[in-house]
Amino acid sequence: MIRPRYPSTHSAPVLFWALCFAATLIGCSSLVKVEVPPSRAAPAAFAEAPPADTASADLENWWQAWQAPALTAYVDASLRANDDLLTAQARVLEARAIAAVADSARYPSLSAQAGAAHAFGNLRNLQIAPDDSPDLDAWAGGVTAIWEVDLFGRRTIDAEAATAMADSALERLRGTRIAIAGEVTQNYIEARGLQRRLGVLDRSIITLRALRRYVDARFTAGQATRYDVDRIDDQIAQREAQRPPLTSAISVRERRLAVLTGRAAQEASPLGPPGPLTIPAVPSGEVPSSVLERRPDVRASAALVRAQAARLGSAKADLLPRFYLTFIGLYGHVHLDGLPGLSGTGGLIGIGADLPIFNAGRLRANVAANDARLQAALAQHDKTVLRTLEEVANAYGVRHGFDARSLRLNASLDLARRNAQSVRRLYEGGQRTLQEVLDARIDALQREDALTQAQTDAALATVKLYLALGGGWATE
Repeated sequence: MIRPRYPSTHSAPVLFWALCFAATLIGCSSLVKVEVPPSRAAPAAFAEAPPADTASADLENWWQAWQAPALTAYVDASLRANDDLLTAQARVLEARAIAAVADSARYPSLSAQAGAAHAFGNLRNLQIAPDDSPDLDAWAGGVTAIWEVDLFGRRTIDAEAATAMADSALERLRGTRIAIAGEVTQNYIEARGLQRRLGVLDRSIITLRALRRYVDARFTAGQATRYDVDRIDDQIAQREAQRPPLTSAISVRERRLAVLTGRAAQEASPLGPPGPLTIPAVPSGEVPSSVLERRPDVRASAALVRAQAARLGSAKADLLPRFYLTFIGLYGHVHLDGLPGLSGTGGLIGIGADLPIFNAGRLRANVAANDARLQAALAQHDKTVLRTLEEVANAYGVRHGFDARSLRLNASLDLARRNAQSVRRLYEGGQRTLQEVLDARIDALQREDALTQAQTDAALATVKLYLALGGGWATE
């Protein structure tokens, strides 16, 4: 059995002073610090954001605001099986493991060694019988401890840099979740909007065919010209030509939804008939400072700044001395046939230092390079902040514009429908022709198609607004 033995009591003073020296060095750790300039100050408010006294939205599960169970099911499935999300999750695990490796360098490295040997031969000068072949048996074991004392905080700073990189990877994972939920919602809304437009188109074709039969009857009776018949045929052909692109666009989005949820495009399932359109209200009470605190890309870039600041501190610490503590404890036994066996213990306690003297400017060049990387990281973070504020302001503005457009188109549709009803009553009273009734109905359907497009655009603008606000972000 191998048992480590420690040095005898006469080495205790050396061990005592070594431990005191280590404690002194530890108390002086983290002397190298890099101050990071404060981030850009955020404005007080977004110009077109609703006031905070209105009902606030659920930003964490914002896609549920559409009140569409099918959409929620698609988003939930994508957050479980999307390949981009699985890749981001693996990168978080990798970054955390690297951080654990960097943190382990702050502590002593302890290892155990053991070995045994058997030797044989014919030793001529020993006073032993000629036929004897003396054998040598030996074994030894012990422990070794090596510790780089983190006097200037280099190891601590390296651990901080690795932890910041892990934080950045985690924020990118959260950003990936938001992006996936957003892409699923966008494709779902686009598909539903196309379905609604297809329904309006089919009703227009049915109405035009009824008008075609009426005009054809009048042409037969000599009350209409061939031009009137051809004009209706041309309108029918134009609308029928619009149908294949719409059905194809719906299929494209159904296949995209399948891929986003981890299935092959060939496994896409039809969405089914669309339900009533719900456009969530604009999220209220949002201020720039809270958005910047929530957005994963802003948090990720801030983590990269912290990581680069720590790397600069580590590069500066490389210019300073390094101190080491070493301890070795051994116990062994040697036996040679014909001689008494030997056994005993031994040990070593050491303190060392490593001071860089000449390296052709390599260490200082490394400091300059890391300082430049820090300046680049700060500039990138500032760019991310500005882009975030721009995206939110634009998203509020675009949603506001589509709301105004939908309001006017809705009023126009109401007027067209009232006109169609008035013409129909006049027709029933013998004061208008059936052609005028059908023309009024087709006009109303055209207004309905325009309103459907505007409402779909408003819904998509709402998705972009939620994404700009960092909706779906949640801590683990």
